[in-house]
Amino acid sequence: MRALAKITGALAAVAALTALVGCSAPPAAEPSVPPEAGAPSATAPEKPAETMFSLDSISSCAQVEQAVAAYIEGLVPDEGNVVDEWGVTCQWESPEEGTDLADIRSVSVLLEPVEADAEAPDPSMVAEADGGSVIESDWVAGHGGVAFSLTLGTAVAGSTATTVWVPGVEAQVGGAQWGDYPALDGPAAVAVVQSLLS
Repeated sequence: MRALAKITGALAAVAALTALVGCSAPPAAEPSVPPEAGAPSATAPEKPAETMFSLDSISSCAQVEQAVAAYIEGLVPDEGNVVDEWGVTCQWESPEEGTDLADIRSVSVLLEPVEADAEAPDPSMVAEADGGSVIESDWVAGHGGVAFSLTLGTAVAGSTATTVWVPGVEAQVGGAQWGDYPALDGPAAVAVVQSLLS
């Protein structure tokens, strides 16, 4: 502030001297005043705001069904499916009258909101487990999230549980696989979650 006062005073003195001698030179441009110590630079790039996802765009399990249509062929929706203020719970199971071994499958998509200041889960324990892996995804990483999955089973039949965490939402996607049916594995689960939140 003292420096600013000195500069202001000097400008006033120059203006008074110019008026006394009748100088016709154009007025001098005001010198730029350096920002005060600790003040942010006016030209410093602003940090982009972190995207906070929400479940507001998901209104029913019928909407979720469209995102997993390729994985639930031959399955029926669970009677307890619900989308409410607490989150999204959508599951599909084999029909009671089913006799084909290929119908012994299930798919679940669970999403819940998380607090704005919540920390991402640590995937290290899952990554170290047999069948566990951290999923590489530009979409997840680009939003400061994390995704990981655990697969149990054989080459013919198995089950994969995937966690996808992005700011504002945590998703749990489960998919059993059988034979030639498409597997709802980790990357596929990330694609499902992305489609629901985008």
